[in-house]
Amino acid sequence: MIPLLVMLNNLFHDLATAFIVVATYMVYLLTGYAAGGREQAKRFVAELYPTLLHVTAVVFALLLMAGIVRSFTYNWFEWVEGAGWAQVPVLVIKHIILLAITLYGIYIWVWSYRRVKKMREALDGRN
Repeated sequence: MIPLLVMLNNLFHDLATAFIVVATYMVYLLTGYAAGGREQAKRFVAELYPTLLHVTAVVFALLLMAGIVRSFTYNWFEWVEGAGWAQVPVLVIKHIILLAITLYGIYIWVWSYRRVKKMREALDGRN
């Protein structure tokens, strides 16, 4: 039973990673589209942004928790015997790249927040 739970954890860890990448790209595209668009688009994005942010933050927290489980079970369930200890530097490089992508994603979310804030101010000024 434990191996199946670990396998599911690893699957959800990968799925959460994909969700975060897609959500970040989606918020980038939506805020870019709405910033130059009509008032309806700005309102839609301004109302949708907090929900996207909260869902993505929860998924990110779950991603980190699943990653902790994955790191503790790696030797038992993912270790490639043929690669031996040579896989450790590759994993370190992989996680450095993923950290850079994560930091860039956070930058996009902050940038999008500022853009949404400007949209909200512009919409509030019209009312």
